[in-house]
Amino acid sequence: MADARFIQPDRHPSQKVRPGGPSMEAAILSAVNAADDLIGQYQGWAVDDLEKLWQAFIETSQKGRADPVRLQELYDMTHEARGQGGSFGFPLISVVGDSLCKYLDGLHRLKARDLDVIKVHILAMKAIFRQELKGQQGGLTKELHQLLGLFRQKVEARR
Repeated sequence: MADARFIQPDRHPSQKVRPGGPSMEAAILSAVNAADDLIGQYQGWAVDDLEKLWQAFIETSQKGRADPVRLQELYDMTHEARGQGGSFGFPLISVVGDSLCKYLDGLHRLKARDLDVIKVHILAMKAIFRQELKGQQGGLTKELHQLLGLFRQKVEARR
């Protein structure tokens, strides 16, 4: 085994940092402003994403069936909406999206009642967004979580 040796850098890392950068307060303010801009942009993204999800559902329901690729697309769109909802101040969209993801996970084919479950979830997400139910909604979050869980269980029991 070769002897270990210590390599001394030519300059200390502190000598490589240029002085005169933004202050800590300015950097934080810049980050907050960037986040505010993203939240403003989210409104448009959410409308587009929920509309794409709705259109995918409509196409699927018109066919009356879905192949595994389409089911994965529905899952991926729902998963995206779930994550963005929580990140941008709509935790109820995350609750509904999580419920739909759980329902779609492992689903290989659709029956009419499956389409009903998907429809209810998408309409709930759209309603939450339209009503601007931002932030924590107290007991509503827990009740919605429980209600959707019971709804999924009831339909899954009939499969």
